Amino acid sequence: GSINSPALLLRSGLPNRNGMIGKNLRLHPVTVVAGQMPNGVPDVNIWHGAPMTTVSVVESPKRDGYGVRLECPLSHPGVLSTIIPWGGAAKYKETMLNLRRMMGVVVLLRDKGSGEVRIDRDGRPLLHYQISDHDIDALHEGVDKGVRVMAAAGADRVYAMDLQDPVQLPPSFDDAQKALDKLAAEFRRVRFPHCKVPLFSAHQMGTCRMGSDPRSSVVQPSCESWELSGLYVIDASTFPTSSGTNPMITTYGIAHMAAQGIKRKMTPSATPSVASRL
Repeated sequence: GSINSPALLLRSGLPNRNGMIGKNLRLHPVTVVAGQMPNGVPDVNIWHGAPMTTVSVVESPKRDGYGVRLECPLSHPGVLSTIIPWGGAAKYKETMLNLRRMMGVVVLLRDKGSGEVRIDRDGRPLLHYQISDHDIDALHEGVDKGVRVMAAAGADRVYAMDLQDPVQLPPSFDDAQKALDKLAAEFRRVRFPHCKVPLFSAHQMGTCRMGSDPRSSVVQPSCESWELSGLYVIDASTFPTSSGTNPMITTYGIAHMAAQGIKRKMTPSATPSVASRL
């Protein structure tokens, strides 16, 4: 994958003339927002139902295609317990007891900035990644829209990873909108201070970048290395940029394309009577 493939190539002693092995690390940074429904309405029970029900697109402030996806997954209470901000034992217990009334949205960013995979002296991968100002602004746009979705669905309390405590929304629509506007301003003030606000990585991509120019890529469009004939890298590390959605299908597509190319290269004159299903 995008962490261990470049580490393997770096350990192998490939010339790496362009210095691109391990560069261009993309992570799909993720934060989470949640809303708590009021007493008297049916429980949400977020651990029941389909793994992913709805995905919505939120453009970045730059409108450049590097925005976020709001994804509505189911979540096991054990997983939720690891991301609830710690504000003391009593607050934590109260939040856990109210999980049945909570809904959550994953704010997944298509990152425009990038990082790098290096290796230490023992050959183990080390990740270097600093989220860019552009990507912070795009995440905040997604967080703002996410908490507004919660309010529109009827939540009377909203949570975000940027904030230590949940925000109680006023019952009146106009007052709630003012509270949400104030909350959006607070998100932008706090930003995502290093090692103080939880951020997650949904997917890793890009560290053995595919391209048509050997000066700026690690593998050719066929996934064959520029450095060594017959050496192929076939996984999400070949992505030129971060994908605009979850990368599974694209990774399958790249693997299928590369496999067909290898087949043609190995049997250039073969003319099978039955079309291959591979």
